[in-house]
Amino acid sequence: MEKEHFKASAQYDDWEGSVAADDADQEGFSDFLKVKGVLKAGEVVKGISFYSGAHLLLVSAYVTDEEYGMRRERVEMTLEEFFKTFKRFSIKMSRHGEFDDQEIEFKE
Repeated sequence: MEKEHFKASAQYDDWEGSVAADDADQEGFSDFLKVKGVLKAGEVVKGISFYSGAHLLLVSAYVTDEEYGMRRERVEMTLEEFFKTFKRFSIKMSRHGEFDDQEIEFKE
């Protein structure tokens, strides 16, 4: 069994923050996995990992069922396919996480 700390990171973590997303009304991430044959009946996606680098896109789904527990599945998809599986997608980052979960004031 493999273990992993479930927190986003990059090589230097110059920017840190949070992400939030809404499922697409139709053809969401789970639907994409079902079409690809990754997600079977009775299984649920519990987590998603997205990593992008120079000429690299890695997407993983953390899938669970009652019988076998959790597994990680690598998912081949394009950037466009990934973002189309969400209705809304929000990323907030600040230098070294300085603003993370803080209320900030600024001028327009």
